[in-house]
Amino acid sequence: MRKFLALSFAAMLLALCACADTGGSAQSSDPGDDAAEVQYDYQLKAGEPAEVYDVTFADMVTVTIDPSSTRDGANELRSDIYFDNCVFNGGLTIVGDYHAMVSLGGGCSFGDGSVITCREATPGVAKETTLEDNRIKVFVACEGVTIETDSAIGVLTDGPDIVFNGIAYRKTELAPDTAFLGVYSTYEGDTMTYIKLAIGEDDSVEFLN
Repeated sequence: MRKFLALSFAAMLLALCACADTGGSAQSSDPGDDAAEVQYDYQLKAGEPAEVYDVTFADMVTVTIDPSSTRDGANELRSDIYFDNCVFNGGLTIVGDYHAMVSLGGGCSFGDGSVITCREATPGVAKETTLEDNRIKVFVACEGVTIETDSAIGVLTDGPDIVFNGIAYRKTELAPDTAFLGVYSTYEGDTMTYIKLAIGEDDSVEFLN
């Protein structure tokens, strides 16, 4: 399983590097744009990337991953969306089951009381998801992020603290000497548990207590 996870994170890191390429489609908005022109709903099909820059969202933003992005999809069919320099005053909702990366660049911020909410697209799928499945992942490079979910997801940070289902996780304490801290929610029967991982630049994966 550890070898599988290392390969999975290698693919994840490649996807994160791809986010830096500004050649893909992107949305941006300056303060003078009419609020009605801001896009709040993003529908991602399997393998479809999106980039969103410099937008202030007054209301809830929803990212929905198409059901065809399943556990059996190839890595090149992962759905990816990258936000940077965006303000989320109404929060962010992510709906999906498998095979997507939602990334928040260091320039993003959340208004008071705004959180990220992750929900499964298929009722009951979270309790069937194993650690080996390519589940939804949220990559966090900005401060002040709170995630709430009853789904099986992964949350990764390259430095900023995160609050995940009411518990604060600090990379500086848990994984100070590795590139990333990962926290995965998963189910054992009807009980949600959490797995903490220290992830290195060399794609090494260490399970933390």
